[in-house]
Amino acid sequence: MKSKNWSLATRFLHVGLVLTVSTQLFISLVMEEPGDKQSILGGAMFEAHEIVGLTALVIVLIHWGWSVFSQADGGLANLFPWDKEGRQQVNKDIKGLVKLQLPEGGVRGGVPGLVHGLGLLAVTGIALTGGVLFLFYPEHGDPGVLVEGFEEAHEILATFVWTYWMGHAGIAVLHHLLGHEYVKKMFTFSDKKTQKYAVSADARK
Repeated sequence: MKSKNWSLATRFLHVGLVLTVSTQLFISLVMEEPGDKQSILGGAMFEAHEIVGLTALVIVLIHWGWSVFSQADGGLANLFPWDKEGRQQVNKDIKGLVKLQLPEGGVRGGVPGLVHGLGLLAVTGIALTGGVLFLFYPEHGDPGVLVEGFEEAHEILATFVWTYWMGHAGIAVLHHLLGHEYVKKMFTFSDKKTQKYAVSADARK
């Protein structure tokens, strides 16, 4: 039996988030906020951070719209398994993890779906707070308590997104080393190649 692959729209949105979020994280290591001691490189990276951040915000909003209005990949039910069946699947996956059994990936709910949902929430939070800072943070003068609160939230979420990024990448590498085709299928945009990966995965079962 051939395993189902994510819809083409989901794959493109996932790649868009991977590229923009990864770029943002690494830009944040070298950028410098506007000020008297801002270098040319640091200033250029800050400008790039704003542009890429706004791009990420657009992709996030499209992703939410796709998740809400499309059921091609299980919709929000897979990302946030709040119903009885979803909770049972999460519990089953957690019991497997306790026994060092990696949950099956692919288009499903359970722990993999929930992890993607939490990641989407984190990226949404950091993109929205970044958007607020882009619109309301003054170039000069006191930003005010409210804007400073958004700045602190943005920094806290950045730490969470870094942690999520490293963990997600690590699990993806682990799946690849174990011979699973989930990563290849996510980054494959040809139906013929997708079918080939599905057949090869079934052959190993």
